[in-house]
Amino acid sequence: MVFRCDTSRGATSALVVVLFLALTACVAPRSFSGPGPGPGPAVDLKARSEAAQAACRAQPLVSYVARAKCLNDAAMIAAPLNENPDLFRRALNARIEIATRVDKKEITPEDGANQYADIEARLAEEGKARLANGE
Repeated sequence: MVFRCDTSRGATSALVVVLFLALTACVAPRSFSGPGPGPGPAVDLKARSEAAQAACRAQPLVSYVARAKCLNDAAMIAAPLNENPDLFRRALNARIEIATRVDKKEITPEDGANQYADIEARLAEEGKARLANGE
């Protein structure tokens, strides 16, 4: 079954961009590098995750939940780099919850993007507070 959304392509793109930026901004990367010269495992994981996310965005939008699941799977590639795995999981869960509400037309894609931005801001602040407290 194919789900169609009657939102504009621009709104869809904006939601995807906001959700991606929010997810990646809510946690600080761990700093470690691989042995020897050249890029270490952190760079490789991040590059693989970004490529997978780009592939998700290149696929036709079937539903917001399907897109959110694809983006979450892509983000999981770089999950070991996250300082705060619990905040990372909360961001992933929020992405799915908001996408579900958008698909059910309980909220607009723009409202979903705004709600996710609010969640991202709270998670980013929590991550910064933990860093400042040495947690």
